[in-house]
Order: sequence, then C-alpha cells, then structure tokens
Amino acid sequence: MSRSRMPRIAACLAAVGGVTVALVPGSGQAAQGTPTVRVVAEGLNSPRGVTVLGDGTVLVAEAGTGGRGPCTKSTGASETRKCFGNTGSIYRVRGKHQGRVVRNLPSISDPAGREAAGPVDVVVSGDGYLVLSGAALNSAKRAQFGAQARRMGTLYHVGGRWHGSVIADLVEHETRLNPDGVLPPTGPGKEPLHSNPWRFVAAGGDWLVTDAGANDLIRTARGGPAHTELVFPHSELRARGSRAPELAESVPTGIVRGPDGAYYVGELGGRKPGAARIWRIVPGHRPQVFVSGMTSLTDLALDGRGGLVALSMGEAAGSGGAAKPGALYRIDLKTRARSEIPTGGRLRMATGMGIGREGEIYVANNGIGNGAGQLVRVEP
Repeated sequence: MSRSRMPRIAACLAAVGGVTVALVPGSGQAAQGTPTVRVVAEGLNSPRGVTVLGDGTVLVAEAGTGGRGPCTKSTGASETRKCFGNTGSIYRVRGKHQGRVVRNLPSISDPAGREAAGPVDVVVSGDGYLVLSGAALNSAKRAQFGAQARRMGTLYHVGGRWHGSVIADLVEHETRLNPDGVLPPTGPGKEPLHSNPWRFVAAGGDWLVTDAGANDLIRTARGGPAHTELVFPHSELRARGSRAPELAESVPTGIVRGPDGAYYVGELGGRKPGAARIWRIVPGHRPQVFVSGMTSLTDLALDGRGGLVALSMGEAAGSGGAAKPGALYRIDLKTRARSEIPTGGRLRMATGMGIGREGEIYVANNGIGNGAGQLVRVEP
C-alpha cells in the first residue's frame, strides 16, 4: 500500500459535481432504447444508500446538513470548516405518501453540503431501523465535534428495543488497528488516517461493512468486536507506452450477497477512469477480481433475475472540461458480460440505488448539496 490515502468519498463527489452533459457510453456495450427516468422525491439532503423493501417501500439515508456546532476546520486537502448537527434523516416513500420518518440523526457538513457525512445506509430492524453512519474521521477528530458525535462512523439502532445502541464503531476500529498499515502523511493539506463506512449487508448472524476511507471490509456482530475481513489492494493502470503502472486506491463502496452465496464489492477506484473493479468474495477463500475496467462505482444491487447492477458516479472533469454523468450497468453473473442501462445522461453524482419487485431501479441522485438531492426511478 502507498503512504497516502484516498480523500473522503464526499470530497470525491464534490470534485465531479455541478455540470450536466450528454450521456457518454462506458466501455461495455451501450444499451439501446428510450430511457424512462422519473423523479420520485426532491429536496433531499445529501442522499446516500437506497433500500427497497418487499412491499415496495423505499428508504433513503440522508447524510444531512451538519449544524451549528461544535465546528472544526478539516486537516485534509480541502481545508473546509465543518460543523456538527442532528440533521441526518431517513426518508421513506410508501405509495403516494413520502417524507422523513426518522430525524435528528448525527451529521457533519460544510455550509454548502458538499462534503456531508451522516447516515449512508439503512435497513429495517425489528420495529426500528439499523443505520450506518459515514464519518471521514479518526477518533481524535471525532471527539472534537463533542459527545453527540459519538455515533458518527458507527452501525447503530434507531427506534425499537435497541434504540441508541451501537453494534460496531468503525472509526475506533480503524484508528486503533489501521488494518492496511498505511501511514498517514503529515503536513498542511494532507489527509489524516480516517474511517468512512459506506454500505453494509447481512452475513449470517453478522454484518459486513465496507469502509471507503480505510480500504477494507469489516465483519461485526452485536456484542462482539469488529474484525477485519479483507484489505483491498490498489488497482494498477498502465497507460499506453508507459512501463510503470499507475496506482489507484480501492475505496470499496457497494456490497451485495449474490445468489451463489458469494459477496460482491464495488470500488470507487480513486475516481480514475477504468480503475474500479468488482470483487467476488467467498469467506475462507482468496478474493477474486470479478470485473475490472469500470469507473467510480458507488453501489451494487441484484436485479432479481440472476444479474448484478452497478452504479457509476461518472468521471471527474478533466482540465477545462466537464464531468461525465453517472451510469447504470447490468452484469451477467455467469458470463460477466456488461451492458449499459439507458438513463439519458440524467444521473449526476449518483450515490446509491435499490431495485424493486418489477425490476425498477431507484437511484439517489445529486448526492451533494443541501436540498439538491433526488430519488429517481429508472425503468430498464
């Protein structure tokens, strides 16, 4: 591993934001036909993970807008002032009814909401919810935001019997163990050691959590310590005519359990075109790269027909150019063939997705900015 770390995923989102352009096909076969993309909900605050329940209800984790403080100035490359507040929430769409069903969850953000951290994923748990919080923090930095910020970077219960209880503290795990052994750089504008949980999935009686800040996969269970399941290595890119490979950090994001019992994990890949991979992981066996050559994956989902769907955030803007929009890809789990699902170039800073009973795809769109977020429905 290198001696530097990938900046927090929210900063990556901010870096490619703000411009809408025509859809640019990916390296796979471009899909044909006229897309049906409909806005289901608007005014969301940094939407992240999307969960579709069996009855068609859709849940969206909103990272929030931070608050009045405590505030600190980040020590990373952006040097941004950020403040804590209980503005994270869970947004629910059930038939014709929609709105926030859970409020007052911990959130940290800059004033514009371009680097918000807070709820990033949610599932129903008994008569409450199980919420995963992003962070982009280490333990010392989290403490600067006060006692109310203690659930930042944790997997915790909201509502029901276990309300307020924390299953796993991913920030503490990364700060104490630093599983990948990367030494954080020092000096002005450098990114410190940090954890930034992104997605989680059930694994028997445990949970598997991807940590986009720590580049690892963590296994955790109630009442037991967190365990490092896997550290993701860099991907190597070779430019034409170059002998030395260019390295891109993994930054693991989406995770699903496939119909074959294996777990599939996508990567942001350092925002570099073609650097993102999808891993196939069978516990007890060496992980394998399942698909490579993709770009900036933020989530994965199963389509219910034996296929895998990958969400790409798009490419960052080049020098003087415009950012490319996000995209959806369907991947055959048997042949690994990839085809693009048409979206008409309407996905921008797409941060999460879920798939409904009829194959409809719900995407958290415009994932940065206070009140700029959307939930859109794509009919493939």
